[in-house]
This record gives sequence, structure tokens and C-alpha cells, in this order.
Amino acid sequence: MAEEKALHQDIRPLEIAILNLMADKQTTELQLARWLGHTPLQIRLTFIATDSYMANVQAGYQSKSTPSEHISKYYNAWSTVKHRKFDGLLVTGVNLLDADVTSEGIWGEIQEIFNWSKTNVLSSMYICWAGFAAMRYFHDIKCHNGKTKTLGVFEHGIEADSADLLFGLPDRFPIPVGRWQRLHRDKVEGYEALELVSCTDEGDTFIVAENKAFKKGCKTYPRRIYMFNHPEYDTFTMKKEYLRDRDAYPELPIPPNYFPDDDIEKAPVNTWRYTAAIYANWIKSLYEATPYDIDDIPEACE
Repeated sequence: MAEEKALHQDIRPLEIAILNLMADKQTTELQLARWLGHTPLQIRLTFIATDSYMANVQAGYQSKSTPSEHISKYYNAWSTVKHRKFDGLLVTGVNLLDADVTSEGIWGEIQEIFNWSKTNVLSSMYICWAGFAAMRYFHDIKCHNGKTKTLGVFEHGIEADSADLLFGLPDRFPIPVGRWQRLHRDKVEGYEALELVSCTDEGDTFIVAENKAFKKGCKTYPRRIYMFNHPEYDTFTMKKEYLRDRDAYPELPIPPNYFPDDDIEKAPVNTWRYTAAIYANWIKSLYEATPYDIDDIPEACE
């Protein structure tokens, strides 16, 4: 932080919007809120859903995973908040299978929200499927599907980290992975605007960052973060995911490096909990980069 700003700090709560596309919204809310709030900084979370989803809820749709009463009470339709500015936008994953993200039914609404973020959000974090969708929208980079879902806890390394997203993490660390899509590092390298932050030894990408300075001479911050894995997962999240997917895909392998001795009757050991500091590091970067007057945020945009 610049000395002048450090000597006189105007502080306000950071405004974070979460577009939660997950079916089990309550579990995702708790996991994200726990780590986003893991700093002394004040944050204000606004949960949003697509207009079509909220319209379905209002028309009587009953989710198997999240009570409609919860959605109606805590969620806002995107069109009701799009006039606002936010310091951060976080878009979650969703269990969609097609490698062509543009073929999904929500693609039209997602494009509209991505476009809105250019002028109304300082920094955006796209998780799992949302990361692949954002890479396609902003850079026309396509992912592909493997033969089976990638599900397990895998070791990753740090490639570069200009915005300190992985500050405090060791050079190598385990991360839960649960997705159908894949993006090899070869697809990212060569793009001047993109920084490959972390991947596996095999080149399966974990984090890509698009870094900018809010104003000339200011600290670099992550304008967009494309994060394809799940450091926020609780200990038993992957077990629930595995058992759910196994019913539909009996050939799905037992998640490697998760169950002791690959025995699903044994309680998994959480070896990755500390890696969720990524979320706190993001919040800290927002605090350092964002203007006190939230209406000034468009100055940071393209």
C-alpha cells in the first residue's frame, strides 16, 4: 500500500456480489462466506441469481437442494441489482457437462452479466464452470472434456503470482478438483493479458489471473480471476459429490488422495483447508485497490 494511502485510510465495507449457480446454494453460501470473511475487513455480501431462475422460483419451482423460501428471502434477481457498483463479483460453478459452454441454457444471461461486470465491478472471481465460461467470453479460449469427471485432491504448484493470490501458501499444495471440463496450460500461455498462476505437473490449470493497476502507479490487483478448482470445499463435500455422481456414472473412479486407503467407508482427511486463504487474499487485494467512492470503479475498467 502506498504511504500516502496508509497514513489516511477512508474505510467502508467492501461490497461483494455472489452469483450462486450451484444447486445446493446454502452449503456454497456458508463455504464462501466463511473464507471471504476471514480477514479483519468488513464485507457486505449480496447474493444474486439469474432472472430466469428467480422467475421460476416465484412461479412455484421447488429445488431438491435449496428451499424456495430461502431463495426468496436471501437472493436478488440480477436485474434488481445491475444498477449498483461492486468491489467484487464472485460467480460459482454449476454441474453442467457440455464442453461447449455456449450451448448451455443460461449462456445468454451469463454473457449479459459478464458484460455488465466490465463497468460495474472492480474485480471478478469465476469458479469452476464459471471460470471456463468467462475464459470463453473474455478471451475466446475453449475448454475440453476428459473421458470422465476429474474428481479428487491433486497437488498443484505456483507458476507466477503478481497479485499475491497465493500469498502464504507453500510452493506445492493440494486442492480439491470436481469438474468435467479441463483447460491445459498450453491454451493460456502466449496470452499477454493472462498470467498462469497455478497448475498441476501435467498442466491442468487451477488459476489464471488477468491483472491490472487501478490507476497509474498503483498496486497490481486481479481484474479477473479464473479459478477452476475448489479450495473452499469442506471435508465431506467431495464425498457427497462422489456418491451423487456415482449413481449416474458407476464407472467413476474413487477420488484419489481423498479417502484413506481409497476406502469410502473411512472418513476423509482435510489436507487442503489452508489453501482457502486465496479468498482472504483476494479480499485484501480489493481493499488496497478499490476507491473509497464506489462510483469511481469504472475508471478501472477497459
